[in-house]
Amino acid sequence: MKLIDLLNNSLFDSIKNAYSLEKEDFQKLDLGFVSSTSEDHGDYSSSASLKLAKKLDSSPRDIAKKISDGLLSELIEEISVDGPGFINIYLTRSAKVNELKNAIELKEQWAFKKNNRKKALVEFVSSNPTGPLHVGHGRGAVLGIAISNLLQSQGYQVDKEYYVNDAGRQINILALSIILETINHSFNRDGLYQGGYINDLAKKFTKKTNLKEVAQPEMSLSDDADQKLDELIAFYQSESPKIWNELRTFAINEMIDIIKADLKNMGIIHDKWFYESSVGDFNDESSVLFQAVKGITKKKLTFKKDGALWFKSTDFGDDKDRVLLRENGEPTYYLTDVGYHKDKIDRKYEHYINIFGADHHGYVKRITSAFDTLKNDYQSLEIVLYQLVNLFENGKKKQMSTRKGDFYSLEELREEIGSDVIKFFFLEKKSDHTIDFDVLKAKEESKTNPYFYTQYAHVRCCSILQNKAPDFKCMYDEKEITKNFDLLNKIINYPKHLEDFANERSPHSLVHFLKELAADFHSFYETNPVLVENDTVANSRLIITKATQIVLQNGLELLSVKPLSKM
Repeated sequence: MKLIDLLNNSLFDSIKNAYSLEKEDFQKLDLGFVSSTSEDHGDYSSSASLKLAKKLDSSPRDIAKKISDGLLSELIEEISVDGPGFINIYLTRSAKVNELKNAIELKEQWAFKKNNRKKALVEFVSSNPTGPLHVGHGRGAVLGIAISNLLQSQGYQVDKEYYVNDAGRQINILALSIILETINHSFNRDGLYQGGYINDLAKKFTKKTNLKEVAQPEMSLSDDADQKLDELIAFYQSESPKIWNELRTFAINEMIDIIKADLKNMGIIHDKWFYESSVGDFNDESSVLFQAVKGITKKKLTFKKDGALWFKSTDFGDDKDRVLLRENGEPTYYLTDVGYHKDKIDRKYEHYINIFGADHHGYVKRITSAFDTLKNDYQSLEIVLYQLVNLFENGKKKQMSTRKGDFYSLEELREEIGSDVIKFFFLEKKSDHTIDFDVLKAKEESKTNPYFYTQYAHVRCCSILQNKAPDFKCMYDEKEITKNFDLLNKIINYPKHLEDFANERSPHSLVHFLKELAADFHSFYETNPVLVENDTVANSRLIITKATQIVLQNGLELLSVKPLSKM
């Protein structure tokens, strides 16, 4: 059990004995201890008395005094009631040292939970397979892996899923782009996918199929760019159906291979790849599309209008009702998404997390409406949105558009600065804040580079520990250890912080925690030489160094960043 949980149990018992308060009220009013940020306020403090004053119709200081008298934990050295009624507690030195001992003994399992058996499905990236991943997709990728890791640290069984949009118009445009790259170089490229990868795909496909034998359309084409593309797609589907279908399949498979390779190079592996085409045909009663509509209709949340079937999503706060089936009986793209989430629901996870770019903001309510209609009582869906990444180098902003073919890919950035630097910088900001990523700053080896400075703290720890390891069987000085309040405060409270970061889905908070921990260790290192002649002092400082190294390693690995032992 975490140290703070032991203290909170003692606090609850004291409040219950003094005022007959129930556990639900204790949790609802958030009466527990929080770690102090200043040694002057003890190691932990609670504002419980202030929060209870109105409920109990009593003075906060009187309540605090009565509660304090009931705190009998052997972990506590001193209790003070300060200000209007804050309860501050000071831990014994032994309690602090024992927490460091726990961290060192548990190593990589320090702060991890094992008793949570709930299952979570995290969907992230899910970029259309029409081009290599660009830097913007990379933010969703690193956010997804970090949130998944945080959930796993709290005992969740997590599956990571990529939703492949392999059945829509964009795949047809990709296939058309490959055909026209091969047989008609003079065709206007507006609206088509461009870039070296299209040329590479065309060359690879023509090695097995002679696209030059495919007839060119002799019909006049629309002046409207989108309509012209649709006319060309319809022509090739009709006149060369075998080659067209082969090309679509080839293009999807090749692009997925490219995307998987890009993600693998980033150290990001999905457990499941769900293909849009697998949701089935609505005319098949066993398909998830049919079952989704059946489930919504059963709850009397559909209606017909203008020959189409609609979902009453406005009943759930959506800005307008949504069409499920068009007047010709064909499913809408929205129904395909609903069907996908019906499939998710049927896989019986407790928690579902979708990680989307901010451009999906309008999508949130419409999909949660359908999910809440179809889900079981124990299931929940949350959608995490992330903002754009603006990439700068030498003051110049790089392009991100796959259609134009001049975008800067995630793989190019990885080759330039490395996957771990990307992850650290991309996770440094809260997901709903735009990132202006400076490539030159990311390459710097200085204190101004947060990745470098954090890794350097871990390297320093490893360098010291290569010479000598701490030994709790040898003499150590509790006073020498506990005089480093800021550093110990972070190490001891890491389990609670980690729990909060996971619950808040906030890997950026973990990044800032690690940056602060690294800064505290650098300060400790500068003023407290570790490998000194006095064996007791040296062992005391080695204990601090080892505990710091474990927390830094643990935290970096949760960010999917490899902790360095040398630089």
